[in-house]
Amino acid sequence: ENHHPRQRQTQRTAMLRAASAVRRPAAFFPRLAQLSRPVHGSAVRLADEAAKPADGLMSFTFTLPSKSLYQDVPVEMVILPGNDGQFGAMPTHVPTIAELKPGVISIQETAGGPLTKFFIPGGFATISPDSKLRVSTLEVAAIEDLDSDAVKTGLAQYQAAYASATDDLAKSEAEIGVEVYQSMSYAISEA
Repeated sequence: ENHHPRQRQTQRTAMLRAASAVRRPAAFFPRLAQLSRPVHGSAVRLADEAAKPADGLMSFTFTLPSKSLYQDVPVEMVILPGNDGQFGAMPTHVPTIAELKPGVISIQETAGGPLTKFFIPGGFATISPDSKLRVSTLEVAAIEDLDSDAVKTGLAQYQAAYASATDDLAKSEAEIGVEVYQSMSYAISEA
């Protein structure tokens, strides 16, 4: 099929934007701040930068672009929502770089202790050979702070947008929104 060069360029641009949307889902749904209360300063766990994790623990850093929620805090285990499913990171875990999908990150600071749970819209995790776990995400919300009514409304809006999408870009954006809101809805139901 012969297409005008301008039309090919527009199609190429749309495909690149759609591919970019898949890699950056946070850019295509409302900020979590609109769906939850902000994570308060009391949730911030800062440790002495020179501190090493205690024997049998791993050093955990959890960052957003604007702040760190955990900074080199010794933890027992962190459960992460990887693209291939949930996985637990523990001391001596094999070195890993993982893309995270929308879901719940659960942090256990001590063996047998309670899990602190946060919802993330995606991100990245790296586990180094020296038992250091670093998680980076664009946004975060404590599970108990998610507004279930706002999540239901957002999910319905993205499902409607998906059903009425007329091009690949709109369909991709709506699909990302549906995935994020379904993950939030599931997180609320499991809390």
